[in-house]
Amino acid sequence: MLQEEMRKESADLKRVGQHISADVGLAGAMLKAVNSPAFGLARKVSAVPQALSLLGLRNAAGLATALVLRSQLGGGKLASMERFWDTAEKTALLCAHLAQRLRGIAPDEAYSVGLFHDCGIPILMQHRPGYKETLARANNSPDAAFTRIEEQDVGTHHGAVGYYLARSWALPDDLCQAILWHHDIEIFRDASVSDLVLSYIGIIHLAEHIQHRAVRTTPDLEWAKFETVVMDHFGLTEEDFVNLVDGAHDLLFDA
Repeated sequence: MLQEEMRKESADLKRVGQHISADVGLAGAMLKAVNSPAFGLARKVSAVPQALSLLGLRNAAGLATALVLRSQLGGGKLASMERFWDTAEKTALLCAHLAQRLRGIAPDEAYSVGLFHDCGIPILMQHRPGYKETLARANNSPDAAFTRIEEQDVGTHHGAVGYYLARSWALPDDLCQAILWHHDIEIFRDASVSDLVLSYIGIIHLAEHIQHRAVRTTPDLEWAKFETVVMDHFGLTEEDFVNLVDGAHDLLFDA
């Protein structure tokens, strides 16, 4: 019912609020997200109608859609996926935070692409035996493309699975494209790809790298591959990057 209401051209703010408020889990997740520093609200909100009023219907609908789809994917109910969704949530909040400081991306869109760029992973984890080991190998390969290792082992990759999943949810095409290509560095050299798709991919890598720096001691091999093209795309200097990292630190550990 909520998704049907949000798809209407003249969606009613009051009815959207009623649908969200009726789901305790969804309402709580929305309030947690909008009250984080990532969305930059001037004051804390304690009720869904307040959140809708401050965010506006478009932003609130995008956030609600992301949270509903997370729930449909299991949302951490399985113990094996709790760490995955915890990491995805932190990445999403970092993306929303970074979107306030980078050009051309709305925070709600950044949150959605951060939350769902790896949505193919839980599907492959459930349906491809040994995929966990494939992920570990892909994460520790400095030369080979991440998705090439997946394709060699399981015949597809999580970006492609996530793309078709996002298409089935009727998510915006630019977001679907970013999910598909977020491990393909050559996409930054393709003139036919929209600037927004590149911005989505860039913000994913920035957020994941900031998180990697904060919680891991191993090298971030994906950032080593993407650093130059992402920095160039956003026009970031080293000083800009340091300021972004410093500004995101408190958000990461408060999330």
